Amino acid sequence: MKFVAAATVAALAVAVSAQKTLEYEIKKGIPGLRMGRPLPPLVGKRFGKRDTLTSMIVNNITGGGYYIDVEVGTPGQPMTMILDTGSSDAWILDVEADLCHSKTLQEKHGDYCSPTYDSSKSSTYKLAVEDGFRIQYLDSSEATGDYITDDFKIANMTIKDLQMGLADKVAMGTGVLGIGFPENVAATDKYPNIIDQLAEQGVINSRAYSLYLNDRRSATGNILFGGIDTNKFMGELSVLPIQRYGLKYSHFVVSMSDLTLTYNGQEESALQAVVNSTGVRGASAILDSGTTLSYLPDKASTILVEALNAYTDYAKTGLTFIDCGLLSSDMKLTFVFNHTTSIVVPVQEMVLDMLDGLDEYFPPDLPFDDVCLFGIQSTNSFGDDMGATSLLGDTFLRSAYVVYDLDHKQIGMAQANWNSTETQILELSSDSDSLPAATGVQDGQATTTATDTVKPSRTAGGGSSTTDAGKETVTVTSTPVMNAARAISTAGVDVLGVMVLAGVFSIFGGGVLFML
Repeated sequence: MKFVAAATVAALAVAVSAQKTLEYEIKKGIPGLRMGRPLPPLVGKRFGKRDTLTSMIVNNITGGGYYIDVEVGTPGQPMTMILDTGSSDAWILDVEADLCHSKTLQEKHGDYCSPTYDSSKSSTYKLAVEDGFRIQYLDSSEATGDYITDDFKIANMTIKDLQMGLADKVAMGTGVLGIGFPENVAATDKYPNIIDQLAEQGVINSRAYSLYLNDRRSATGNILFGGIDTNKFMGELSVLPIQRYGLKYSHFVVSMSDLTLTYNGQEESALQAVVNSTGVRGASAILDSGTTLSYLPDKASTILVEALNAYTDYAKTGLTFIDCGLLSSDMKLTFVFNHTTSIVVPVQEMVLDMLDGLDEYFPPDLPFDDVCLFGIQSTNSFGDDMGATSLLGDTFLRSAYVVYDLDHKQIGMAQANWNSTETQILELSSDSDSLPAATGVQDGQATTTATDTVKPSRTAGGGSSTTDAGKETVTVTSTPVMNAARAISTAGVDVLGVMVLAGVFSIFGGGVLFML
C-alpha cells in the first residue's frame, strides 16, 4: 500500500562518558501521517448522530500526541512510535498486519500504517510467545499478535533482545512505546520492559526519566532517560510520592490538593467542592503523556466551565467548547499537589484553536462566535464516576517538568521553563534513597514567552501548510487524544481497567488515540 512518509526527525542523543543518560527529541504530531480513526460501534450499539459529529470535531484537533523514532532489528528497520507514560509494553506493526493491506479496514478505522517490521529481514529476531500479545481497547477493538525479542535502537544506543509485541491484527496505524511500570505489561508472565532494560544493560543508572513537552506551539520536546535537565525548569524540583493504584504501583498517581482559577483579581477553588461532596480525604491525579486533553471530576470542571463562560454540548458531542478570545487571556489555573507543589497553567494553554470549518455542526446556542475546544473536559465523558480522581494529560503536562522515578516510586515536578535552548544534566542513581534536591533556573531567567498565536491554515488529506507569515505549520491529521487503558492478558485474568469512555473517545492502554 502507499504510505505517506513521516517527516524526518533529528535525534538529539546525549550519552557522554561521564554520565549514563540518554536524551532524545520527541515530536508533537506527524505531518502527513494520520493517527486517529473513527470509532467502530460498541457492542450492542449503532453509530448515532452524536458519534459522527464528535468524530468530525475531534479529528480536527491537531498537535496532540508525542512520537519518537526508533530502529528495530539487525539491520535496523525505522519505526515511529507513540510515547506513552500510561502503559508499559512496546509494540510495533508486523509487515503483514491486516490494517496495512486492507482498504476496507483502512476506511473503517480511518487510519493507515506507519513503517512496519519484517522479522524475516532481521538476523536478531526471536519469537518469544506465539499469539501471546493482546491489548484490548475499551471499544472492544484490539491489537493482537506475538511477543518477540529483537534489538531496539533509540538515539545512538541499542538495547539487546528487547521483548515487545508484534501486532498482526490492529486498529491503529502506529505502534506504542510504553514507558510505565513493568508490572503493568499486558503479558501473563511479566517481563522487563524498556525502562528495565535500559538500566540492566547499563545505559542508565536509574529507572527514571524526565519529560519536557514545551508549550503547545512548540513542535518538539524531549525525554531524558536517567537524568534531570536543570535548565528545563524553574525553581526547586519538588518530590512527590507515587500512590499505589489498587494493590500495586501501576500508574503515575499523585495527591492533588487543589486547583484554583485566578481571574478578575479573584481566586476560585475548583477542587474543594469535589473533595467535600465525595467524602474522600483528598483528591488524586494520574499523570499521562498519552492523553492529549485533561479530565477533571465533573463538579470541578463545571466550576471552570461556568467561570470561563465555556459551554458543554450534552446533546450532540459531549465536548466542552470555549471562546477563542481567551487565547489572549491573562487568567491562570494553579494546580496544587501534595499541599506543597504548584504548577501554573495559563488559561490560553487550555484553548485549542483547531475547529475551523466545522461551524455548521456546533450547537446553535453557543454563547460565543469564535469556537475553540477546551483543554479540560469532565470525567463524566467516560460514562463512569471516577470520584475525586483527575487525569492530567498534555494540556497540563506542557506547563510542568516531570521526572518519573520508578525506582523510588516518586515524581519530581517543577514549573517548565518553556523554549529553553540550554542543557545542564544531573545524572540519577538508584543507589540513593530519593530523587536528589535539584534547582532549575530562576524565574527571571526563564524563556517562557510563547510564539505568537496563529490561526492554522488547512490542507486537505492531512497535509501540512504554513500561514502567510511563515509561522507555525499545522497538519490536519487525527492525533491521539485519550489514554488510560486496560491491558488484557491472554489468560483473561490480568485485567487493568482504568476508565470507560462511553463512545466518545477510546482509551488505549498505551498510545491513546482518537477512536471516534
